[in-house]
Amino acid sequence: MIQVHVVEWLSGYIDYNSPLYELIMLLGSFPAAMFTFLVGMSLFISVKRQEDEGVDSGLIADRNLRRGVAIFFFGLLFLIFVWMPEEVFAWDILTLIGASLLILFPLRKLSTKKLLSIVIFVVVASPFIRQLTDYYNYWNKWGEYVISFKMPEVLMGFFANGYFPLFPWIVFPLLGYVVGRACFGNKELRLPGMLLPTGIVLVIISLAMIFISSNVNLPEAAAWYISPFTFYPASTSFLLLATGINTLLFVFFYRLIDLKKTNVEHNPFLIFCNRYSRYALTAYVMHHALFLWWLIAYNYYKGELFRWTLYGYIMPTAQAMLVVLAFIILFYLLIVAWDKRGGRYSLEWWLKRLTG
Repeated sequence: MIQVHVVEWLSGYIDYNSPLYELIMLLGSFPAAMFTFLVGMSLFISVKRQEDEGVDSGLIADRNLRRGVAIFFFGLLFLIFVWMPEEVFAWDILTLIGASLLILFPLRKLSTKKLLSIVIFVVVASPFIRQLTDYYNYWNKWGEYVISFKMPEVLMGFFANGYFPLFPWIVFPLLGYVVGRACFGNKELRLPGMLLPTGIVLVIISLAMIFISSNVNLPEAAAWYISPFTFYPASTSFLLLATGINTLLFVFFYRLIDLKKTNVEHNPFLIFCNRYSRYALTAYVMHHALFLWWLIAYNYYKGELFRWTLYGYIMPTAQAMLVVLAFIILFYLLIVAWDKRGGRYSLEWWLKRLTG
């Protein structure tokens, strides 16, 4: 996440066609799908833990409601204060996560078949909805979503046309919840045997779709689904490939860590990941604010009236990667110190105080 954002902000125009930049952008296409997949899985684990502890169902629902609403409105504040007020309705990933919690909680008691049916419906309906709402009319030639403050267009942005709209991004929290239920549910199931082959099949199908879409002239309706790999919009081939990769990565780490009952406290890699996990929201906001505010300040220092004039023109990709590495190390040292103080005043600390 940090890698793809910082490299894009510092090198996105001067190093646009370099192989290293293209590789980083490709790898950077998948973290958002992983985060939102983990939103669903974390919801299952959180609710199950509270139910096992005997917490009243009404209190569980109240906590989830407050958490979803808090994250959603925090996402709007993030857009206002970090990306500037005119970006408030860009529909970033934080607003998606907040909305996903509010949507998924009342659906959690549906059977796995019904949840998967919803996933299939969203995947199938999303290209049609994009055509219906004239998706590409809201994106400019630089690949940026054009913000509108008209209520119908604001709603269409939230549901279909923004950076992270519900259609199709809600599929990842839904799938995360389904996998969490299968692997950590009350029946204490071991890893379902279908996950590994399913992940492999999804990757193969998505790669075949990408190949066909690049080499065959398809009818318009077929091209909605047998599509190139695109992040904006999240094409069907992207959804399938990201789901396949999510599944395979989960199988790998589940077998490596969960089934072997690996001790987190004595594994340096897991200690590192665990700390970053506990401060994921703070890391997300801080790396945005630090680099974007610095770019804005640097523009004004150079006498550039338009705040994004130097966006992507700062340094080559290789140098930007050194900046990424430095940020990851320095922020980790910061959260080590923060951890010793119980994370006081971190964004996670504030969120817990707000939501219980």
